[in-house]
Amino acid sequence: MKFKTSFFITFFVIGMCTIMQATHNRAGEITYEQISDLTIRATITTYTRTSSFAADRDSLELFWGDGTSTTIPRTNGDGTELPNDIKLNYYIAEHTYPTRGTYKLSMEDPNRIAGILNVDFPNSVNIPFYIETTLTLLDTRFQGANSSAVLLQPPIDYACINEIFTHNPNAYDPDGDSLSYELVTPFQSEGDEVPNYLLPDQVRPGEDNSIFLDPVTGDFRWDSPKISGEFNITIKIKEYREGRLINNIIRDMQILVRTCPEINDPPSIQSPDEICVVAGETIEFEVLATDSDSGQLLTTTALGGPFEVDTKPAQFITPQNPGPSGVPSRFIWQTDCSHISKEFYQVVFKSVDDFFSTEQSGLATLKSVRIKVVGPSPEEVVAERTPSAVKISWNAPYLCEDDGLFQGFSVWRRNGSSDIPRDTCRTGLEGLGFEQIIFLTKDREGDRYVAFDADVGEGNIYCYRVLGEYAQLTALNNPFNKVESLPSEESCTRFDERDPLIIKVSVMSTDPSSGNIDVRWTLPNPDDFDTLINPGPYTITLSRATGFSGTNFVPIPGATFVESYFHHLSDTIFVDNGLNTMSQVYRYQVSIESSNGINSRAVSMPATNVFLSATGRDESISLTWDFNVPWNNSSYTVFQETSSGSHDTLGVTSGRDFLVEGLLNGVEYCFLVSSEGSYGLRNIRSPLVNESQRACTVPVDTIAPCAPALNVETICAKPILFAEQILVNTLSWSYSAPACSQATDLAAFNIYYTPIEGESYEVIASLPYTTRVFEHQLDDVIAGCYVITAIDSSGNESNISRSFCVENCPSYELGNTFTPNSDTHNDLFVPRVNLFIESIEMEIYNRWGQLVYKTTDPEINWDGKNLNGDKLSDGTYFYTCKVFEKRISGEIAQTDVLSGYIQLLRGE
Repeated sequence: MKFKTSFFITFFVIGMCTIMQATHNRAGEITYEQISDLTIRATITTYTRTSSFAADRDSLELFWGDGTSTTIPRTNGDGTELPNDIKLNYYIAEHTYPTRGTYKLSMEDPNRIAGILNVDFPNSVNIPFYIETTLTLLDTRFQGANSSAVLLQPPIDYACINEIFTHNPNAYDPDGDSLSYELVTPFQSEGDEVPNYLLPDQVRPGEDNSIFLDPVTGDFRWDSPKISGEFNITIKIKEYREGRLINNIIRDMQILVRTCPEINDPPSIQSPDEICVVAGETIEFEVLATDSDSGQLLTTTALGGPFEVDTKPAQFITPQNPGPSGVPSRFIWQTDCSHISKEFYQVVFKSVDDFFSTEQSGLATLKSVRIKVVGPSPEEVVAERTPSAVKISWNAPYLCEDDGLFQGFSVWRRNGSSDIPRDTCRTGLEGLGFEQIIFLTKDREGDRYVAFDADVGEGNIYCYRVLGEYAQLTALNNPFNKVESLPSEESCTRFDERDPLIIKVSVMSTDPSSGNIDVRWTLPNPDDFDTLINPGPYTITLSRATGFSGTNFVPIPGATFVESYFHHLSDTIFVDNGLNTMSQVYRYQVSIESSNGINSRAVSMPATNVFLSATGRDESISLTWDFNVPWNNSSYTVFQETSSGSHDTLGVTSGRDFLVEGLLNGVEYCFLVSSEGSYGLRNIRSPLVNESQRACTVPVDTIAPCAPALNVETICAKPILFAEQILVNTLSWSYSAPACSQATDLAAFNIYYTPIEGESYEVIASLPYTTRVFEHQLDDVIAGCYVITAIDSSGNESNISRSFCVENCPSYELGNTFTPNSDTHNDLFVPRVNLFIESIEMEIYNRWGQLVYKTTDPEINWDGKNLNGDKLSDGTYFYTCKVFEKRISGEIAQTDVLSGYIQLLRGE
């Protein structure tokens, strides 16, 4: 109860300050509807503070962007009061422009509310509130009408400290235009951004405070607020038609962050993320809102484009009153052809708990679901040859042919068959090797739609698919926002059957010198070959080249067949013997020739055998295969040879690779692949099945383990350094299996070191795999760079780890007294501490400034004599000393110059 009391006291105090300061605007946007060629109906929507009586606006001035403005009265009376001191206001007016063009609708009001934490805090009350929408009046005769998107989700939402906040403006464009979203800085006037603006995550920033706006869906995520108060963000919604930017809306919205007790968590929503359906199908799924906090009631709502369509809008069936966690709601939408769109519809589900029982707005979660409704594919497409063209036909009626969006069919062609996996989210045929040969047709013959392709030639295999074409229409029936249906199934034909076709190249046995391949082909159509002008005798010749793209075709001995009459030709099978099928690829071509005709030779397209490659890996074998054939292979079955010589099926794939796992290293395994394909021709059997050669190999561990993560600690981290200290660098490293899949057969670690950065490393230790710490003892420096590698049981060594370099921590201290009296105690002047010093430049002077001693030796070792070797008298001497240290870069770096005095005492 203390929390609730303080919460409402806070709101009361803020409300009183608001009245005194006449603060007002929270959020808003401008939208419009084009109602004729040059006339729009604009709506200003604002959310204001209810308690700001002095600042309440019964009218607002809207600038139309053509040099004129209108003062518009509020159209919803005194405004609609909402919970939490919020009022919703609408201002609606119509305007006619002098000509087509791009215009900017704008509205400016003197004050925002006070205390917005990310808008010139604490002066937001003095910052004007400004919103704008840019519109383009298109030529409605050719480009269609253009209304703005409608923002279905209110622009005020609630968040809790340290809880993930989500929001979506939920824009729906009734014209079917494409939308995108971006965050921009709020404005205080046209072209003038508000001062001192911070994105919400920059107020008390940190690693666990970040925001993200999805440019496609409009989902805004804040993970997570760190301070209570009011924040504003501005989202620009851009609208594109056929790739051209035509409009944008600036929405200025507010997020109210509250200090919520830790015992309260937001609800969660379970639903699909994305659905694609064919028009006419019913979408129905469960929306399950749950809350980990027991005893709370949840209110779940839904907003989005499917509820806004004119025909058969979606339904959301949910309990009328707030219900307990786990009670599902249902989304139902009976789609039809009028819903077909190139863009996704979006539904935003919102679930709110009732923790703040005196408010209608509790802690909420949003979930966006994208739905695409696509046109059905034309059915039963058949391509068949006629004397002068290929005739393509398909079923009538078409499911959506009576809908106003349907414009007709387009026909697409490619050379050779193709396999397109069915995907209800992918419409059209762009990028799939097809060309559009007929752009729009509705021609029918009885119960079939028909089209003709006369641009055909000899020898080619033509494959056809058909699309339904949809678009909205202008007043002059010009299409815009075009969209294509799902593609039909494929139908293929040959305009003529003069050339033979190879239909099989399959390895029968694998051997380096005595392997054999089964080759089969079809014969030409006698009419297309024209046996009247190409009389017999006829010769069939099977030729062979090597390699996937070999062109040096040589007739195969024994593979030439001669017949006097065409109808006696029956040889369409040949077994090619004596081949190196183990390591060689063979390419075949068959020809048929009349001995004395005109244009008397017909040649097939070449085809190779499937060649399988097997590569041994650690406890696995990687299989890949390739081929070059004129038909379309669509699936492959992988077989493994058993000890008895039979074959077990390992799997079927549509790709050209396969990984066999769970094998034993050092054991040989053998495999083959069988392909299935088709020419797509009704008179050629399907599928065409061909086997590869037998490929064998041994699994071996050739994969190196991952590099460990290295860390180095030096003696410099210790508080006491002394000259006799043992110089040791302590290396430690981590290596965990979850971070590296190759960690299971770890055997050893190698440690490498170089004293100078950039020079080559040398191995200083090889350690067993159980070791995680190593002490590297050095003589006179600790500076250097280290890397570490991991080695597995097969001897594979990892990449080197990230290098870890350490510097010396030089220390050089001088005393001020010594007694060179030959009593073996303190006879030499030496440094108290001398660590990691490369050299010095020391000069010692008497009190008259005369140089008496100099040295470059860091140990100094001055015995109290001058440069001539004469004893100096007792007294005070002065010195300067430049000190040089060695770096890992190899350079000698000079430290600060030392200076001081030395007391020489002999006592003689």
